[in-house]
Amino acid sequence: MGPTSTPMRSRDVYCFETSSVSPINGAGWRPTVAPRRAAAALPMFNLQRHRALLADGHAKYQPAPPPEGRRCILYQQFIEQILADKHPGGYCSFMNCVFVGETLLGFRSIMYYQCEMCHKITKLETDGPNREMNINMSMVNGTVEGGITYAAVRTLAAAINMPAPTKKTYAHYEDKLADIMEAAAMDEMLEVGKRAKAHAIAVGNVKDGIPWVTCILDGQWSKRVYKCKYDATSGSVTVIEEHTGKVIWQATKNKRCSVCEYAARKSIPVRPHKCGKNYKGPSTGMEAALAVEAFRSSMEMHGVMILKYIGDGDSSVGARLQAASPYGAKYVIQKVECKNHVLRNFKRALIDISTSALPCPEGVTQLEMKTLKKAVRENVLRMSTGVSKACEYRGETEKDLGHHERVRNLRKDIMNTACHVFGEHSTCALYFCKTRQAAEAAAATPAGAPAGHGDAPPHLCAHTGAGRKLSEATAEVANSVIAQRASNKRPYLGGRRSYQTRVYSAGLSLNTSAQGLRVVHRSIANSSPGKYTEKYVQARKAERNEKRLRLAKRKLDLIRGAVRPAPRPAATGPDEHYGLQEEGNQPPPADDPVRLQEEADKFLQSLLDNLQAEQEELKDVEQGSIEWRTARKNRLTAVDFGEVCKRRPDTSCRRFVFDKLYRAKTDYAGQKPDPKQIQHGKTYEPAAKARLATKGYKIQNCSFFIDTEMPYLGASPDGLLDNSAVLEIKCPFTAYESKSKDEAMQSGQIKYLRRDEDGNIKLRKDDNYYYQVQGQLHITKRDRCVFVVYAKEWEHIEEIERDDEFWNNEMRDKLERFYKEALLPEIVMPLYQYRLEKKDIREARSVIEELARREKDREEKAQRAAEREGEKRKKKEEKDAERKRKEEAAERRREVAERKRGSGKEKASGRKEGKASREEKRRWRKRFGPAAQERQEYSFSCCIPCIDTSRRVPLLLSGTSLRVCA
Repeated sequence: MGPTSTPMRSRDVYCFETSSVSPINGAGWRPTVAPRRAAAALPMFNLQRHRALLADGHAKYQPAPPPEGRRCILYQQFIEQILADKHPGGYCSFMNCVFVGETLLGFRSIMYYQCEMCHKITKLETDGPNREMNINMSMVNGTVEGGITYAAVRTLAAAINMPAPTKKTYAHYEDKLADIMEAAAMDEMLEVGKRAKAHAIAVGNVKDGIPWVTCILDGQWSKRVYKCKYDATSGSVTVIEEHTGKVIWQATKNKRCSVCEYAARKSIPVRPHKCGKNYKGPSTGMEAALAVEAFRSSMEMHGVMILKYIGDGDSSVGARLQAASPYGAKYVIQKVECKNHVLRNFKRALIDISTSALPCPEGVTQLEMKTLKKAVRENVLRMSTGVSKACEYRGETEKDLGHHERVRNLRKDIMNTACHVFGEHSTCALYFCKTRQAAEAAAATPAGAPAGHGDAPPHLCAHTGAGRKLSEATAEVANSVIAQRASNKRPYLGGRRSYQTRVYSAGLSLNTSAQGLRVVHRSIANSSPGKYTEKYVQARKAERNEKRLRLAKRKLDLIRGAVRPAPRPAATGPDEHYGLQEEGNQPPPADDPVRLQEEADKFLQSLLDNLQAEQEELKDVEQGSIEWRTARKNRLTAVDFGEVCKRRPDTSCRRFVFDKLYRAKTDYAGQKPDPKQIQHGKTYEPAAKARLATKGYKIQNCSFFIDTEMPYLGASPDGLLDNSAVLEIKCPFTAYESKSKDEAMQSGQIKYLRRDEDGNIKLRKDDNYYYQVQGQLHITKRDRCVFVVYAKEWEHIEEIERDDEFWNNEMRDKLERFYKEALLPEIVMPLYQYRLEKKDIREARSVIEELARREKDREEKAQRAAEREGEKRKKKEEKDAERKRKEEAAERRREVAERKRGSGKEKASGRKEGKASREEKRRWRKRFGPAAQERQEYSFSCCIPCIDTSRRVPLLLSGTSLRVCA
């Protein structure tokens, strides 16, 4: 194979190039070191050039040093290449060849050997003929499945002394794998969608001819957060169909692309690539944005609607879905809180109770309170287990009972949890506590239930509406698989498409029962994987089955009592050593008035056609249920009547439509109370009914009433009294502690009550509550309403008669016009869902006309004001011009007078000057005239300051001398 030379570096490639010395002088080919290229580049060893030189007789060369390090070879194919090497003449073989060069293409290698006798070049490839599923693609697929990155591959290659691919080569194959993974995952999700659709039709989950399913939804991020710095560059959402337990939709959002960022940083053009950047908003909004995208694509992708989903309570997905209304305003998407998350919050509340400083009840010592807190802390797991078992029993065992009956029973069990644990068994259900005699033997603490314990069960009861044992356990499994693929979110994978590839790999693994390697291999090579890949897949399958059987056996042993679970330490929560505890949108399309009118008429006709059937369905529906909310959503309810009827003609309807269709509506007429007011009203409404019962009122519960004449109007009274009255209860939060009605009214805590002329306290007729009462009476066809205001120390009970004249004159037409012009268009052809912007909601025609009229009036008023201003300005200009003309005339007169006065002065001064000049001439003539010239010599010595030297004096002193003093 040639003499040993300097060891070749594993990341270098040997090639041949012509020496500067002529081959005739004895120099030939010499091995040189050249940087290794990427996988897509041509081989560094120029075989054609080498053969051309051999043909010219330049065959003298020095053999290259043998390749250093280890190589991965496809054993059978490599040996077959050597055995198939035939030389012409038959006198030489591969044994006479020497190594002359090598091309490294990642883990794939091409070696060149040349015969020393016939000079034939033999090329040996370490990998098989399959160019698509070569060793580099298999390596990248393995890194994704195994949850490692390029750094781990390079480290492993260095440890076994093997040439590793460059980062560019790795990225090239990872991009190819991303497309393959996405296509394979999409095929599997489409199959899951077909099975889910068939099951929904089989069980009757069909609404308006469209099947609907229940899904589990949860988001994942590419970076770990610890309740701070939510700035992950990539995020994904996994939607799992509840019945099949398989992924039905999956996608990712990326905020960065390393290729684009590099080009921007270097100010160079961006090279062609598949850009992974598809999101510009905040990282915290990725989950909600992807959830809306998932729900909107369910119809196109699978032909089903997702009308119920199970999710956690730590995201804004529910609010965003309600605002987006992916299936139109007609359908309400119900969110079911994950049982595990609710129980976790319940346990956290119990731990807070056991560790917080609660006030001691009267007659209880600090020692007893401390003992109680310890007892609560030690029984956290027991209480949470009791709640979990109650959910399981009420949701699965009592299937013969109605849904609402099971929910009420479950609420009672939850509220009874603390009593059962602390020894009070008088209110325990039989299935929950079969030995009530244990109450006498139980050691009840004298402190009783802690003061803050009552806050935890009501919060838990608020999520009992599902009546089923639903949790996000499947989604948590998906999260763990994605985290394993992403190396537990430690390395940064959001620069290109790496995180997206791993998310699709996790979804593929979930849908194929961890056989992603096999599916990807079939997608690329159209053949089954090799022996050892198949052996690994089968071994993983056997391990999972064994683990599943082991867990099932252990659970069965626990139920039978064969084994006892190991005791767990009491949950104490974090201590002092624990550091950090724990929406490219397109504009809406242009309106089509003809189609809009057709859809509106069709919707109104459907309300009329389904009126009787809907009233029968709503007869036994509990207020607050999903059916109750669905019936209210597309209708104006009595709680809205006051705000609609009292609004100004030019007030925009967009806010009201948004609140009605895309935001949770409150139970207060025309008001936007905070959660404390809402919770206060719901908490004390039963107490108000109990106080009324003591006064002889027989109250019947009721659901939702629909107006038979105008089926888009509805009402939900708080109760019914006899056959002719309805009940409406108000529990004002601010006036609950007041001592009397007068105090509450005088202090402004209650503004909807006032005294009439006779001194009786009545509900004001201009208040929203009066409109609500009249609407309820008209819709329910009852004659009177018992209006109750409940406070701690007092109550106000008033009977209000139905006023048909008030309804016809002040309410009916306004409600009809507002619904048809403002609310109905957004229901049948919504525009808000395109960009989730309130300004896209249509404005009511009457509002537009009123605004146009007022704008016209403003323009006319402005025009009249401008005309008046113009007239004033014109008059002012005329006055200014007249004043200026007068001033100019006065100025001219002054100038003429001044000129006249100036000319008189000039004449007088002229006369004076003429007289002086004549006197001067006489003096000069006397001194220097002809009489003086007769003298032969005239001399004088004097000072003549009187002579004006500026004038030219003729020299009349011929032959004389004049001396002037200095």
